[in-house]
Amino acid sequence: MFNKSLLIFLVFFNSICFLQAAEIKNDNLYLEVEIIPNAESLRLKTPGELTIQEIDSPFQIKFDNPNLVIELYKKIKADAIWKIGIKRAKTLAEARKFIKNFPETNFIEKNQVKIDGNQIYQEKIYSIYKRKSYQSYEAAKSDSDIDNWIEEDIEFDANEIYIYDQTTGEDYYIGAPIRLTSSAHISVFDVPKANFWNPQTYLTRTYYENMLVELSKIGKLNLISEVELEKYVAGVVPNEIGKNVPMQALRAQAIAARSEALYKVIHGVHKDDGFDLCASIHCQVYSGISDLSEPVKRAVNSTSYQVAEYDDKIINAVYSTNCGGITVNSAAAWDGPEIPYLQPRYDARYQESINLDDEYKARNWLRKNSEVFCNTTGQKGWRSKTYRWTKEYLISEFEELLNKRFEFGNFIDIEVAKRGNSGRISEIKIEGTKQELILDDRLQIRQILGGLRSTFFLIEVDDKIMFIGKGSGHGVGMCQMGAIEMAHQKYSAEEILKHYFTDIEIKRMNVKTNE
Repeated sequence: MFNKSLLIFLVFFNSICFLQAAEIKNDNLYLEVEIIPNAESLRLKTPGELTIQEIDSPFQIKFDNPNLVIELYKKIKADAIWKIGIKRAKTLAEARKFIKNFPETNFIEKNQVKIDGNQIYQEKIYSIYKRKSYQSYEAAKSDSDIDNWIEEDIEFDANEIYIYDQTTGEDYYIGAPIRLTSSAHISVFDVPKANFWNPQTYLTRTYYENMLVELSKIGKLNLISEVELEKYVAGVVPNEIGKNVPMQALRAQAIAARSEALYKVIHGVHKDDGFDLCASIHCQVYSGISDLSEPVKRAVNSTSYQVAEYDDKIINAVYSTNCGGITVNSAAAWDGPEIPYLQPRYDARYQESINLDDEYKARNWLRKNSEVFCNTTGQKGWRSKTYRWTKEYLISEFEELLNKRFEFGNFIDIEVAKRGNSGRISEIKIEGTKQELILDDRLQIRQILGGLRSTFFLIEVDDKIMFIGKGSGHGVGMCQMGAIEMAHQKYSAEEILKHYFTDIEIKRMNVKTNE
């Protein structure tokens, strides 16, 4: 059996947090970013020399200007098992002494990145485990003590993958996981553009020189980019806000993207998957060097390792395309705890306290053309449709839309049942001859009603059903269209971020390699 631990630990102790998959090299923080998930075949090429090495052995293969296909040799079965962690030793000598006294244990040596205040540093840790594995979490828990921890492992019945070089016609067999190290950039084919769960578009993208191929939790291939944090941010910015926007908007986006990335890593968003971040909309869209521009490079370099903090902690610096003139409280948007820096903000020069939970007030707001930063009315291209939008259906079309999902019958009525303070709809009722639908999930409302840009809309019914709305996206945090307009009006990146995130500070992280 081939065994791979997939649980990345996140431990808070005296305000220090630990990141396992990340690594510090030459005073820079490197992350592992998944760029293709759960593939049966990968295709990539590079104009340079490429070395592929088994991570668990010295065996390696060298290529010159290869055009490779990497595939599973056969179907691989993956089973979850569980193991019990006993303690973490501070030194190798301590770990060896422990397992000598308790031969039923073993240890794993790891480099662990720690964030303490504004310091990022790395130390070795020695995690000691029981040798015995368990077939269920419950079985492991029943055999553990109160100060133990439990990890999920994935056990594979094989790990062999097949590599074929289309340039030379040569083929090889090698054991996963493997590391790819190239003297030049690596082009990867058939990369999902933005959405890993429901990909609509696949692209060829070019990445930096180091990659990993690992077995996923379902026994398929994950392609992972090993990338330095600042290069990662530079690969995110043009995908999330565009390349042709003012410098201060690019700089604000760079700080937000860096903050959100570190926040996600700190809080273990992909702790069970064996990497730090994914390159999709679930984390942030990352495209390597494919979309880089000189302005993006300058924006990232000029904000190097700067993050947004609240109460001396890195914030979850989320953002969306257009807030429609007022941002959303995170607790209202995602039914989570109240977050003090993610509060509703009026998207204008002077702040006003605006409550739009009343239907009459909300409809008036949605009808008027407010003087807010994110008002893109009159602009050219796709941005013009991010502030105000309309979607309409014939009654028969609307009935067809709902009957594809439900036994709805014929349309009778539709009404807004509840709005939040920012005017977003949190509950909507749709009456049909066969049933009444109550939609009370914001994402569900947008999806079921045909992919609406936001939940900030009013409804008009006559011979048609019209949804007339403002904004695009969830509306929490930084409004990107507003940020662009603020930059046009000579606001700085820091002023932009402080406009959208309540009571934050911009600080620079310091990275140090500790050996």
